[in-house]
Amino acid sequence: MKEKLALAVSFLIILLYASYNYFFSVNFPFQDDFLLIQFIQTISDESLGAWDILRELFKTFNDHKAVVPRFIALVEYVLTGTLNFRFYLFLVTVNIIYIFYFLYLQFRKTKLPVYYFLPALFLYFHPLYHDISGWALNGMQHTFLTAFTVTALIFAGRKSNFSLVLAIICCFLATFTHGNGILSYPALVFYFLCIKDFRKAGIIVLAMFVSFGVYMMGYESGQATHLPDDAVTFITSLFGFIGSQVSLWGDVELWSTLFGIVICISGLLLVFRIVKHYKRNKSSLKPGVLELLSLLVFIFITSLVIAVFRSWAGTTITSRFQLYTCMSTVIFYIFLLNYLPLFRKRLVLVGMIGISMFYWLYSFYSYTGIVAKKRMEYQADLYNWLYTRTMFSVPRPLLENADFYMAPAYENGIFSPPAPPVSKQVVDSLIKHSPESVEHYETYLEVMELGNKPGEYERYYFLSGCKLPSFKPFFADRYLVLWDPATGESYLKNGTSKVEARKVIITEGKYYKPGFSAFFRPDDLRPGTYRLAILDIDPKGEMVFHKIDQHLLLRDGAYYVE
Repeated sequence: MKEKLALAVSFLIILLYASYNYFFSVNFPFQDDFLLIQFIQTISDESLGAWDILRELFKTFNDHKAVVPRFIALVEYVLTGTLNFRFYLFLVTVNIIYIFYFLYLQFRKTKLPVYYFLPALFLYFHPLYHDISGWALNGMQHTFLTAFTVTALIFAGRKSNFSLVLAIICCFLATFTHGNGILSYPALVFYFLCIKDFRKAGIIVLAMFVSFGVYMMGYESGQATHLPDDAVTFITSLFGFIGSQVSLWGDVELWSTLFGIVICISGLLLVFRIVKHYKRNKSSLKPGVLELLSLLVFIFITSLVIAVFRSWAGTTITSRFQLYTCMSTVIFYIFLLNYLPLFRKRLVLVGMIGISMFYWLYSFYSYTGIVAKKRMEYQADLYNWLYTRTMFSVPRPLLENADFYMAPAYENGIFSPPAPPVSKQVVDSLIKHSPESVEHYETYLEVMELGNKPGEYERYYFLSGCKLPSFKPFFADRYLVLWDPATGESYLKNGTSKVEARKVIITEGKYYKPGFSAFFRPDDLRPGTYRLAILDIDPKGEMVFHKIDQHLLLRDGAYYVE
């Protein structure tokens, strides 16, 4: 009965996570996603030959050769004639579940009941790594490379020469999914060295150099890289990358670094155990532990490379990498179940389930507001792109630089976003016929100074109102409407208000505070005077329109409210 209940709970957690990702996903590109549009637009030229298409497929972008994501886009384009970014996010969710299945397979080797694995589900399936689950290209790169790595480890454990070939193919695919994918080879080398299969370890090393040679053909350096500026940032990035599961609370860098060190020490102790018994023919590790330790080695080397080449810009504790910390935490938990009998006691298990469930709920509370705002930005840009060929989810220079392929891709149907949440005719009608506000909205601007770095914005602006309109239901969408009377053009921006206090959420069931909040870069809009309104759209499509009694002015690169 307990086993069946645990399986039912596990299924519900995974289903909830998948449904959550699907609800908040939008068929709309973000930043690096433009790469897929550019690739398909380029190869759609009928004058290109097979070699030209292959060269485009292996082209370097930001230090990575995203061959596998490009190939997926190519297959979809051949089959459907367009690109669907929501489909790519579905693939990301499938990969995330598959990676967890690999972890589950290693847990099953402990022979413990399924309910001992419940804490792992709560610690893994949550929106901490929302930049992976909600960003198509970034998500495909990190999840496919990890999925290829764990599959390679599965094949490595099957001992046959054919399985070795399949493992090498997986590592090769990982390499051409994301630049860090080549680090899957050292994980296999570690695995084979631990079982004293030096022949296969040597073959893997040779395959790694071959892959590296192919990778460097036509390689072009993209992002700026240099060594860390100080040891503290490097150490924080190295171990915080692995331990940032605890980044939900204060002192993020400190606690993430400490937890990362604890996880690494657990792995190091197991390595010492292997070395101590290395001359014996019998394995010194329990079943499944070597596979998990090899995956942890992959994560550590990945963290090391990123810390060496990226920590100069600041700590690498960021959502786009935090799938790795969730994997590391689950690996650590399985280590504890294997080697510390204390964690097999029922009372300790109940405590772990309670703690992990609290963490799971707190992660959804902390990040759902961020995830919802991203969805709203993309939804608003469906309107902005259709009617004004603008986007506010990305900086204006990025969109302008991409215009040479975005515009023809849209005309050719390669980039074919769905219909916006509301039409311009409806917005114009609401602006014209809705009554003027009889209440003062107390709208104000906040300015975030960013400094004066070359090529970057000096400041950001936040237009907010804390009282009106009243709070919006969780599943309703709130947009800030900007209308330029001089041109007749209108724009939508995410207008979601701030998240309520935990006490209010629990006692009153209100997730959002009253009012609204919208983010502006200095060049988001053209100079002018904009009328403001709030548009609420519920899941049934019913709309409520609130005119705001103030205007937004953009003059000399600065915003003002009057």
